[in-house]
Amino acid sequence: MINTAQEIEIIQYLVSKKLEQKLLLEIKDHFILQISDLMEEHHESFQEAFLQTKMNWKSELEMVRADFLSARRMTRIEKDILQSRFKKMSGYALAFSLIFSGLFFIKPDLYNDAQILLLVIVSGLSVYNFMRKTMNFSEYFQISFHPLLLKNLFAGVTLIAISCFFFQDVHTALSVMIKPFFLCAAAIQIQLLYWNAKKVNVLI
Repeated sequence: MINTAQEIEIIQYLVSKKLEQKLLLEIKDHFILQISDLMEEHHESFQEAFLQTKMNWKSELEMVRADFLSARRMTRIEKDILQSRFKKMSGYALAFSLIFSGLFFIKPDLYNDAQILLLVIVSGLSVYNFMRKTMNFSEYFQISFHPLLLKNLFAGVTLIAISCFFFQDVHTALSVMIKPFFLCAAAIQIQLLYWNAKKVNVLI
């Protein structure tokens, strides 16, 4: 049976891994269950069982870079969770971009209205986050230069540079290529601000 002092030791170890609160509590429960099983079934001491459990979780709790465009380090398990979340966000943003790019190709006049609407949504979510104190200026900066947005920017610059070889008019190349990447960036930023407002970790 795990006593209070032993539970505090487990929590202190997990806190040292800088885990998100919800994930920390979930992993703590797994630690307690595994340690208790080792103590009861194999008659190990708490320290022996704790060490064995830490070894079992070594890979998941290893500190790694969150992303190659980020200097932040986090546990592998948290990175995997975030990267899975980001893949879904990128998929939604790509689908949004392709669908509305097709619509604006048919009705080009709608693009300017869409730009204004998306900027209003981004501004509104930013103000909402500041008012609810779910985001400070440092976090706003992190969201504005989030790796997802930087990857979209790099992909856009690369494709626009390549497309310039196929268009005699650079202005034509820009007008054709920049729209889907703007839409994708706006969709990503809206999702980042939305999840941040819901207090779901999206910062790396």
